[in-house]
Amino acid sequence: MQLHRSYRNERIASDGNGHQQFQASIDRFRIRQTALDTSVLLKAGHRMTSEILILNKRAAVIGADSAMTSSWGGDHPRFSKSANKIFELTRQGSIAVAIYGSASIDSVPWELAIKLFRAHLGARTFGRASDYATAILSFLTANNQLFPPSVRNDSTGRQFDAAIEEIVRMTRRADDSIFDRDAPIDRRRAAWTSQTKQIRELLDATGVVEPLSAQALNQVLRDLAPWTLRAEHQISKVASLAAVNAAELAELGHRLRYAAPQSLIPGSGLVIVGYGEEQIFPAYTQLEVFGHVGDELLHGTTGAFEVTHGGAARIQPLASTSMIDAFIDGYDRTLEAAVDDQSKLGFESVFQCLHESGIDVPRDLAGAIAGVCQQRFMVDWKRMNWQHNCSPLLRVLQSLDVPEMADLVEALLGIESLKERVTSSSESVGGPIDVAAITKEEGLVWIRRKHYFDAAMNTRYVSRLHKSFD
Repeated sequence: MQLHRSYRNERIASDGNGHQQFQASIDRFRIRQTALDTSVLLKAGHRMTSEILILNKRAAVIGADSAMTSSWGGDHPRFSKSANKIFELTRQGSIAVAIYGSASIDSVPWELAIKLFRAHLGARTFGRASDYATAILSFLTANNQLFPPSVRNDSTGRQFDAAIEEIVRMTRRADDSIFDRDAPIDRRRAAWTSQTKQIRELLDATGVVEPLSAQALNQVLRDLAPWTLRAEHQISKVASLAAVNAAELAELGHRLRYAAPQSLIPGSGLVIVGYGEEQIFPAYTQLEVFGHVGDELLHGTTGAFEVTHGGAARIQPLASTSMIDAFIDGYDRTLEAAVDDQSKLGFESVFQCLHESGIDVPRDLAGAIAGVCQQRFMVDWKRMNWQHNCSPLLRVLQSLDVPEMADLVEALLGIESLKERVTSSSESVGGPIDVAAITKEEGLVWIRRKHYFDAAMNTRYVSRLHKSFD
C-alpha cells in the first residue's frame, strides 16, 4: 500500500547557483513512499487563507488575507473574513510570526498562545531567527497553563476515538465480511485477526513519527485496560462490530496515534520571519504544528531560508496559492498534475501503437522506458518554465525596495482572493489584506492593517501599549 505525495519545486530563491537549486527541486518532484493506505492519511481539507512572504537584502515583507473557517465539530463550518494572522513575536519588533491552516492548537487560539509567548519572552533576544522557532516550540510543549493535563487527556481520548474508527474503516475496506451479521461469527473473527495482523505489520514498519518517542507509546501500551473498556463501550453500540476484538482495536488505535498522528489532528502552519541579533539579512523558518500527542508536541520544520550575501531574494507563497503559483512558476498545481498524467499516458500509448503495428516490447521494459522518458519530459518542461518565468522574476525581486515588495504582496493576494471569490462558494480566501515589513533598523512596520477597534476611542489601551515598550 502506498501513499503518493507530489512535491512542488521550491519557491524562487537566489543562492548563486540557480541551476543546481532547480535540479534539486526537480529531484523532489515526485516521491513515492510506502505508507499506510488509509483515507484518513489523505484527508487534506481545503486550505483556508492565503499568505505570501518576500525576502531580499533590504527587508522581509509578509502579507495575509483575513479568511478563517471554524466548524467546532459540526457539519456546517462558519466562515469569517476578519481573522488576524500576522503578529509581532518580540517586543523589539525584529521577529514576526504568521499563521495559516488551523486557527488553534489543542483548542487554544493561536493568537492567544503567541501573545503569551511574547510576554514570556520579555526582553530576551536570540542570535538567529530560527532560534525563536525553537523557543516557541519549547514554550508550547506540555505548557500546563495553556494545555493543562486534563485538556491533554481529553485530546488523547479524541485522538484514540478517531484512531479506532479509522482502524475499523481499514479492516472494512480490506474485508467487509468481518461486519456481515449473517456470516458465522467464528469466520468473521478469523477475518478480523487476519486483517489486524496486516495492519499491525504496517504500523510496525512505519514506526513512531518524529519527534514523538517509542518510549511514550510503550508506556501507553503497558496499560491498555482503560482503553480496552473504552473500545468495548463503542463496539457494543454497533451490532455489526461483534467480531471486533476490543483489546486488539485499542492497541492498534494507539499505534496509529503514534505512527500517523497528523491524520488525526488538524495542523497549523507557522512562519517565523525576521532578524536575529547576529543576522544582518532576514531569514524565516516554516513550521507545521499539530498539537500534543500525550505530553509530546507533534511538529516539524517544512522550510527555511536565510538571505545571505550570495543569496539575495526569495518569494514563498503559503496555503492557498494556485494563482500565485501561476504567476511565479507559469503554472499551478492543477496544470502540473494534468501535464504529469497526460504525458505519462502519452508515453505509454507509444508502446500500444507499436503493439498494434506488430512490434511487441516486453511490458516491464516498456514501463521502464516510458517512465524514464516521462520523467525527462517533466524535467525539461519545468526547466523551460523556470527559465521563462522564475529567472526574470528573481532578478526583479533582488532589486525591489520595501514599498514595491509590499505592493507586489498585496497584488498577488488580491489575485488569489479574486480567483476564490469567482470559483469557490466558500470563498476560502478573502477579506482585508494585512501587510507588514520587517527591516533590520526599523523592525516590524505595518503597511496595511485592519483592527477591530478605533485607537482614538481606546486611549487607555494605547497608553498600556506604550508602557509595555518602555
